[in-house]
Amino acid sequence: MAARQQPRGTGLVVQYEDLVPESEWKDQPEATILTIDLPGFTKEQIKVTYVHTSRMIRVTGERPLGDRRWSRFNEVFTVPQNCLVDKIHGSFKNNALTITMPKETITKLPNLPETSKTVAEKVKQLEEKRLLEEAVRKEKEEEDEKKRKLLEEKEAILRKLQEEAKAKEMADKARKLQEEARAKEMAEARKFQEEVRARKLQEEAKAKELFEERKRVEEASLKKKSVDESVGNRKIIERVLPEVDYTKSGSGSVTKPVSGRASEVMKSAEEKLGYVVDKEKKIEKGMMEKTRGKKITSEEKKLMLNTGVAALVIFALGAYVSYTFCSSSSSSSSGKPE
Repeated sequence: MAARQQPRGTGLVVQYEDLVPESEWKDQPEATILTIDLPGFTKEQIKVTYVHTSRMIRVTGERPLGDRRWSRFNEVFTVPQNCLVDKIHGSFKNNALTITMPKETITKLPNLPETSKTVAEKVKQLEEKRLLEEAVRKEKEEEDEKKRKLLEEKEAILRKLQEEAKAKEMADKARKLQEEARAKEMAEARKFQEEVRARKLQEEAKAKELFEERKRVEEASLKKKSVDESVGNRKIIERVLPEVDYTKSGSGSVTKPVSGRASEVMKSAEEKLGYVVDKEKKIEKGMMEKTRGKKITSEEKKLMLNTGVAALVIFALGAYVSYTFCSSSSSSSSGKPE
């Protein structure tokens, strides 16, 4: 039993084992019977074909053995001349194929010369030989056709595999390009976020610097305004409390200046006024430290200034009353007789 390897349509290598089945001829009066032993085969795996041109019967078949191994056979049998080809029939039973070839009814002819019989046999042998050669040639052509089809199937499979590989390569390339584009987009987004964050920090620093600068300007302006108002209040007091010379008119018409007493009272008032101004500055400084970091409204600033001015005016009025009272007392005491 010979083994051959040939590719099938799946692209896998298939190993064939050629089987030469046993056959037996039986010549009976009514028919010629051909029996072929085919163990392991089924009826569906066997094919019987009659070739009219060569008066031959071709029996083929193949069955799987497992593990990509197949068993096959291809046998050719010559139909006897005295058989009716249109009445040939077969049956498959008990792993044996039986082909029955009914015989023609032959009328006996008178004895022919021996020479005619020999020539007829030779002609018959030549015809059989020719038919056999033709059958072999056709079998070879069929085998070549089968090989050609297998090669075409193999090429088609290879072509398909190449196309699949190319499609996979293109898909991988497209996926790689998409990943690169996504990574680039994410990098640009991160860069943009960093730029926005840096710009925001710069704006915050600039705003903080402007706020501090505005705060310093407002503090300087407020301080200057407070000093100016203090100077103005001092001028108001000086206008309210001018140096006055009180004279005493007596019998001797003697005038006695009292400007020394007024100077002392004025000095005392100025000292008290300086104390109040210093205290006001300390209070203002404490309030500025207490409100540092907070935005003071213009109403609050005006209230602070009005409070300071009111305190200064009240103190000036008190000093003026005291000065007047002291002057009146001095005048009364000087008017008494000695």
